[in-house]
Amino acid sequence: MASVSFPTDAQAILRAPDLDSAEQAYLGLMPDQAHIDALVRRALGLSRVADAARGYALSMTLVGLRLQELEMDEPCATAHRQTTLRNLRQVYTAV
Repeated sequence: MASVSFPTDAQAILRAPDLDSAEQAYLGLMPDQAHIDALVRRALGLSRVADAARGYALSMTLVGLRLQELEMDEPCATAHRQTTLRNLRQVYTAV
Protein backbone atom coordinates (compact mmCIF):
# COMPACT_ATOMS: atom_id res chain seq x y z
CA MET A 1 0.00 0.00 0.00
CA ALA A 2 1.23 3.49 -0.79
CA SER A 3 2.08 5.77 2.07
CA VAL A 4 1.89 9.53 2.18
CA SER A 5 2.82 12.24 4.60
CA PHE A 6 -0.01 14.53 3.59
CA PRO A 7 0.58 17.66 5.66
CA THR A 8 4.27 17.82 4.74
CA ASP A 9 3.95 16.69 1.12
CA ALA A 10 0.91 18.84 0.37
CA GLN A 11 2.67 21.92 1.71
CA ALA A 12 5.40 21.34 -0.88
CA ILE A 13 2.80 22.17 -3.53
CA LEU A 14 2.13 25.52 -1.90
CA ARG A 15 5.81 26.29 -1.29
CA ALA A 16 6.88 25.54 -4.86
CA PRO A 17 8.57 28.53 -6.48
CA ASP A 18 6.58 28.27 -9.71
CA LEU A 19 3.65 26.46 -11.28
CA ASP A 20 5.82 23.80 -12.96
CA SER A 21 7.40 22.92 -9.62
CA ALA A 22 3.96 22.87 -7.98
CA GLU A 23 2.71 20.49 -10.66
CA GLN A 24 5.74 18.25 -10.15
CA ALA A 25 5.07 18.14 -6.39
CA TYR A 26 1.37 17.43 -7.04
CA LEU A 27 2.13 14.55 -9.38
CA GLY A 28 4.76 13.27 -6.96
CA LEU A 29 2.18 13.22 -4.17
CA MET A 30 -0.41 11.37 -6.27
CA PRO A 31 1.37 9.51 -9.09
CA ASP A 32 -1.16 6.68 -9.27
CA GLN A 33 -4.45 5.38 -7.90
CA ALA A 34 -2.80 3.67 -4.91
CA HIS A 35 -1.28 6.97 -3.77
CA ILE A 36 -4.55 8.85 -4.32
CA ASP A 37 -6.42 6.26 -2.23
CA ALA A 38 -3.76 6.43 0.51
CA LEU A 39 -4.00 10.22 0.58
CA VAL A 40 -7.79 10.15 0.89
CA ARG A 41 -7.58 7.53 3.66
CA ARG A 42 -4.98 9.61 5.51
CA ALA A 43 -7.09 12.77 5.20
CA LEU A 44 -10.18 10.91 6.42
CA GLY A 45 -8.24 9.44 9.33
CA LEU A 46 -7.15 12.92 10.38
CA SER A 47 -10.66 14.25 9.91
CA ARG A 48 -12.11 11.88 12.50
CA VAL A 49 -10.80 14.27 15.12
CA ALA A 50 -13.57 16.62 14.08
CA ASP A 51 -16.50 15.50 11.95
CA ALA A 52 -16.57 18.84 10.16
CA ALA A 53 -13.08 18.18 8.83
CA ARG A 54 -14.35 15.14 6.92
CA GLY A 55 -16.86 17.29 5.09
CA TYR A 56 -14.21 19.89 4.45
CA ALA A 57 -11.81 17.30 2.99
CA LEU A 58 -14.50 15.95 0.69
CA SER A 59 -15.61 19.44 -0.34
CA MET A 60 -12.10 20.53 -1.26
CA THR A 61 -11.56 17.30 -3.18
CA LEU A 62 -14.75 17.85 -5.13
CA VAL A 63 -13.90 21.49 -5.84
CA GLY A 64 -10.54 20.46 -7.28
CA LEU A 65 -12.09 17.74 -9.39
CA ARG A 66 -14.80 20.05 -10.69
CA LEU A 67 -12.29 22.71 -11.65
CA GLN A 68 -10.41 20.07 -13.59
CA GLU A 69 -13.59 18.94 -15.35
CA LEU A 70 -14.36 22.46 -16.52
CA GLU A 71 -11.21 22.33 -18.64
CA MET A 72 -12.43 19.20 -20.50
CA ASP A 73 -14.96 18.76 -23.27
CA GLU A 74 -18.28 17.36 -22.09
CA PRO A 75 -17.89 13.70 -23.14
CA CYS A 76 -14.46 13.53 -21.51
CA ALA A 77 -15.71 15.34 -18.39
CA THR A 78 -18.67 12.96 -18.08
CA ALA A 79 -16.45 9.87 -18.30
CA HIS A 80 -13.93 11.41 -15.89
CA ARG A 81 -16.68 12.36 -13.44
CA GLN A 82 -18.19 8.86 -13.40
CA THR A 83 -14.80 7.22 -12.80
CA THR A 84 -13.84 9.74 -10.15
CA LEU A 85 -17.12 9.49 -8.26
CA ARG A 86 -16.97 5.69 -8.31
CA ASN A 87 -13.42 5.76 -6.92
CA LEU A 88 -14.26 8.36 -4.26
CA ARG A 89 -17.30 6.40 -3.10
CA GLN A 90 -15.21 3.23 -2.80
CA VAL A 91 -12.45 4.96 -0.84
CA TYR A 92 -14.81 6.84 1.52
CA THR A 93 -16.82 3.66 2.13
CA ALA A 94 -13.68 1.66 2.92
CA VAL A 95 -12.55 4.07 5.65
